[in-house]
Amino acid sequence: MIKLIRQLLWLSWLFIPCFSFAAERSDILLRIGGQTVAKQEFEFYCKHSLAGKCQTESVNEAFDDFLFRKLKAADMRQSGCDTLPAFRQYCKVMRGELLKNVLLDKEQEERICRDLYRQSVERLSKSGWVKIEQITILLSQHAPKADERAARNRMDSIYAKLKSGADFTSFSCQPEGGTWIPVVELLQEFANGLASLSKNEFSEPFFSPLGVHIIRLTDTKPCISYEEARPYLLAYMEHLGADHPALKHDLFTQWREGALHNDAIRLCMTDAEDKLLASFWDKLHSSSLPREATPQELEQFFLQNKKYYTWEFPHFRGAVIQCANKKTASRIKKYLKKQPFAQWEESFRNLVKADSTMNATMEAGLFQIGKNAYVDKLAFKCGSLPKEKKYPYICVFGKKLKKGPEEYSDVREEVEIDYRREQERGLLTSLMQHFGVEIEQDVLKTVNCCGSN
Repeated sequence: MIKLIRQLLWLSWLFIPCFSFAAERSDILLRIGGQTVAKQEFEFYCKHSLAGKCQTESVNEAFDDFLFRKLKAADMRQSGCDTLPAFRQYCKVMRGELLKNVLLDKEQEERICRDLYRQSVERLSKSGWVKIEQITILLSQHAPKADERAARNRMDSIYAKLKSGADFTSFSCQPEGGTWIPVVELLQEFANGLASLSKNEFSEPFFSPLGVHIIRLTDTKPCISYEEARPYLLAYMEHLGADHPALKHDLFTQWREGALHNDAIRLCMTDAEDKLLASFWDKLHSSSLPREATPQELEQFFLQNKKYYTWEFPHFRGAVIQCANKKTASRIKKYLKKQPFAQWEESFRNLVKADSTMNATMEAGLFQIGKNAYVDKLAFKCGSLPKEKKYPYICVFGKKLKKGPEEYSDVREEVEIDYRREQERGLLTSLMQHFGVEIEQDVLKTVNCCGSN
């Protein structure tokens, strides 16, 4: 890598308190506008935001991205974005979800969920399950006659359009296809409306205590699976609030008394808030952010910095071909030789599609030694071939890259990241100057980039 720059909703009404975390002085990684950032925040970012790249991402490169995100978030907080109702609601829901993971015994919750399913499946399956879509005009139970007539006239007009071939979903506010509901849970008016319907038929307009409706039957089944029922069962338990049967009462009591301090929750909340605020910043400054690089720009950047892109292990750029015989393999290789490497897989699919007698398969890409048994044996002359083979003839076609990548496409993702970092350097420097960033280099040297904490 190139070194470019140093740098619930359930119980949500309960989960309002913020979590404080006092970092030891030796754990302070940096200060942004006088506010301290603990080393644990950076390690958490590395562990959860690098998507498994902690082995290829250096501490300094990861720190650059972390610092930039923290500065974007700080800039948005300075503008008051974090006080907006929509943002606070997001944080409230997120905090509820995080606390739910702490305060609930997940294994017990799953056991209870399965017990509820077993208890309810017999009762709810007596009349079966239906999936329906509905068009509804809501009315209060004491609506004036004039409102009832207006609603009925409107629904009669919709019904006439449906009879003429109009699309039902264009009038329905539900997801296409509807949702599964046990018949025994339906209002009697809905059950009556379904009684004479076949699949994909819709009813005439009818009244219920909720208003006036037209329903369409989209599917039926005797019962639903546990996987389908589970979200409904979880929602039922969540509505029980403090009476949730899987609630860890000792931790809940600690939380209620203000004695529950959980660093994992704090780190998750801070990371989620920073991520959202940074996304707001990106939208606000979209005209200043680097645009997507062209292939020509990436190629030029790669050539200028090629010495920084090296591999610890040799690679093979090419394809593994499995087919009936050597003649078929030769034909495939001859055809691929005329195509750009990036188009090999598509070209192979077109070749097989054009000749239905060709029985072959191919895997193209960049293979590191030790990652593919066929490449290891046939290209690098080590290891052994798998004993079970679907095709009698197997070969590789391509080039060994022992010294490192030859084209930017061999390390495209790394080049794109480094190019973006280079383009963002000015923005990062400007924000650092604005907030007066102080970095504790001695602490940074102790960071575990893979975030084992």
